Amino acid sequence: MNWPTTNLPSTAGPNSAVGTFEGVNGAALVPELGASTPRQETYGQILRILHSSNDLGLDNVAKQRVEEATKGPPEQAELSVRQLLASKVVTRIQLARAMARANKQRELMSVLDIPPEGFALRQQLHAKLKTLMRAERIVPVSQIKDDAGQLTDFHIAHDSPIPDLVVEAKIREFFSNDLKLHWHFCLREVAGAYWLSGESETIDAGMEAEALLDRLISNAIDSRSSDIHIDPSIKGEPRAVVKYRIDGFVHPKEVITLEQLDRLRVRIENLARMAKVNLNHANKGAFSRSGYDWRVQIQPHAGRQGPVPRIVIRRLQPEVMPLEALGYPQDFIDKAKNAASAPNGVIFWTGPTGSGKTESIHAAVVSVNPMAKGLSVHTIEDPPEKRVPGYAVQMEIAAEDPSRTGLQLMKSSLRADPDVVIFGEVRDSEMASLVFEAANTGHLVFTTLHTNTAIDSISRLAELGIKGFMLSYVRGIAAQRLVRRLCTHCKLKMDTADEYTRYVFDRYQVSLDGADLHVANPEGCASCNFTGYYGRIAVAEWLKPSKEIIEASEAENYTGMEDMARRAGWQPMGRMGVLHIKRGITDAAELSTKILELSAETLVK
Repeated sequence: MNWPTTNLPSTAGPNSAVGTFEGVNGAALVPELGASTPRQETYGQILRILHSSNDLGLDNVAKQRVEEATKGPPEQAELSVRQLLASKVVTRIQLARAMARANKQRELMSVLDIPPEGFALRQQLHAKLKTLMRAERIVPVSQIKDDAGQLTDFHIAHDSPIPDLVVEAKIREFFSNDLKLHWHFCLREVAGAYWLSGESETIDAGMEAEALLDRLISNAIDSRSSDIHIDPSIKGEPRAVVKYRIDGFVHPKEVITLEQLDRLRVRIENLARMAKVNLNHANKGAFSRSGYDWRVQIQPHAGRQGPVPRIVIRRLQPEVMPLEALGYPQDFIDKAKNAASAPNGVIFWTGPTGSGKTESIHAAVVSVNPMAKGLSVHTIEDPPEKRVPGYAVQMEIAAEDPSRTGLQLMKSSLRADPDVVIFGEVRDSEMASLVFEAANTGHLVFTTLHTNTAIDSISRLAELGIKGFMLSYVRGIAAQRLVRRLCTHCKLKMDTADEYTRYVFDRYQVSLDGADLHVANPEGCASCNFTGYYGRIAVAEWLKPSKEIIEASEAENYTGMEDMARRAGWQPMGRMGVLHIKRGITDAAELSTKILELSAETLVK
């Protein structure tokens, strides 16, 4: 966040006229105030907006922290705002929206919020200005002309309510000097969707590798894609299809030639400093571009005249959010924080690939902030997915290098005096033994395990030689999936629960009283790309092995393990999903596609 160098307006209240242009002073590079209004009152007003607005998504914990800040002395308001942002109690987007309201700026939270004039303006922009605005994710909103037809006011929206002076100077090069430029707030993904809409589905066959990679990366960011798949034709045709994984589903988007695919492979190999290998062998690496780290996997694919490359590029999310910001219920957060505060032990996160395990592990660590307590944190991953300030050591596994395997790096890390270790995955008995040895010698280890449920992890650990007394070092086992959120702009209210929704609530013993039920709109809208869903949220379960479970593991008697787990406080992840349904976040149809027992029952029906 770039902070203003002069005062922000303080005349707007929490319920200021968002969505109108009234009161915007776009002529100033930073909106001005009268000399009588102190800077601290401006930030005090931002705190009040954060506290009083119910549509900014602050959870109860964040609301409490903000409320405490509003009661502080006015001269501490700016420092309080900065501390809330730095501690991730308030997100950058939440703060940006509050600042926009303090400045009476318009908020574009969906493609539907962009007026028709904004789409019409895209066709009228100078080609170079259009390129600049797309690169900066700026949306033209409206313009005002005088009686003589001269442009006097130009309204644009960006993901920061504070005007970027450099970008503004570049934009002004295309207009007269006396133009008033008005800045408003727009979510980055909304700006991305704006620039993607109406784009051609095909790519110029003459586009060079550098420009092609920029286009693919830009489209992935704009469409909220987690992965880019570039798949050669399964029929042996001289083309490849570019697909984007959005909210867990793969969507074909564009087509490139095999010649472009090969040039792209060479460019990516150079960027990622990948070893040059024969196309008959897989290759992997990582590179940084457009503000993100990207992990790439190149695999051989059978072609008519020999192997051709199949490329998968995954976008890594460098930002780490606390558990409160990920949508977990408070009881789950309390259990995870309690485990993460332990002086030693092992915490497992399980689930399939792409279920958010890495995000959750880092969130659990950040939520208890061991770095602030003077503890040393090491991460060992393939590759490191989170660039977290304050981490003492982040190591990358390179399986092809005998000295940089996960096992060797773990051994090296334990000799380097860590307090907390985040390790990618436990795959064999030797690694499991080393992880529990670390726990036994005073270290707290966060790691992942491939099992379907937290209960399955008990038998899986026994297969790896971890049972009986050793299980007492397990501080908690989380298992999770990601379900799609309903699109907030087009979801449909369910006044009365249907038969299947009632069944799901009964199955997990959750009351329907007070439920705010919604279902996906089958037609969708432009905001959710006509899918009815936008974004994802975790459904999870938590198990801490009890004395009864430890004794059963020692005896290798797993009969009745679910009953033992329930007595230990375990609840199936489907129950958290039902709580999300009750709050109107998702629906029963989506939950049935991700929860094993529900999907099996659906197939039987």
